[in-house]
Amino acid sequence: MTQVQSTIPVNDSSPEVAEMLRWFEVNRLYTLEAQLLDDENYEAWFELLAEDLHYWMPARETLFRKDEAADDPRRMNFYNETSPTLMMRVSRLGTGTAWSENPRTRYRHLITNIAVESAEQPHELNARSNFIVYRNRLEREESYLVGARQDLLRRVDGGLKIARRKIILDQNSLTSKNLNVYF
Repeated sequence: MTQVQSTIPVNDSSPEVAEMLRWFEVNRLYTLEAQLLDDENYEAWFELLAEDLHYWMPARETLFRKDEAADDPRRMNFYNETSPTLMMRVSRLGTGTAWSENPRTRYRHLITNIAVESAEQPHELNARSNFIVYRNRLEREESYLVGARQDLLRRVDGGLKIARRKIILDQNSLTSKNLNVYF
């Protein structure tokens, strides 16, 4: 089973050391996740996701500040998924019916600006990060997806799992021919 576990012995119980260790553990999780996504090792990636996952990427709207609405998953979404629906999407890649992925897209996930804080439950963490996902397919199809992620991470069997992910793209118009990418 693929998971990131903390293996650093700590003798100092200061809050700063605990915060540093939490950040390190989340950073290791995100590094592993980026590698798995770049390699299209979705089976191992699914092991990093909680069973009750909510994976959400709302569409961006360009609105005046006074008209900006609160988050609402019922509005237009690029993704509004659970673990089973993500697995169903990925399973299409092996069927021959995913024409937009034949030949395959090459990916590179860059994750940065990781911030971690305690969540409401003692076994959970809130984490924020920024990303750039580079995509290349065929000879000249290139695109960059840039944005931020807001995650709820849950400790399960000694490791962290992604329980909630909100993906916020900086673009409000996508120029890619498909959106078969995970963040």
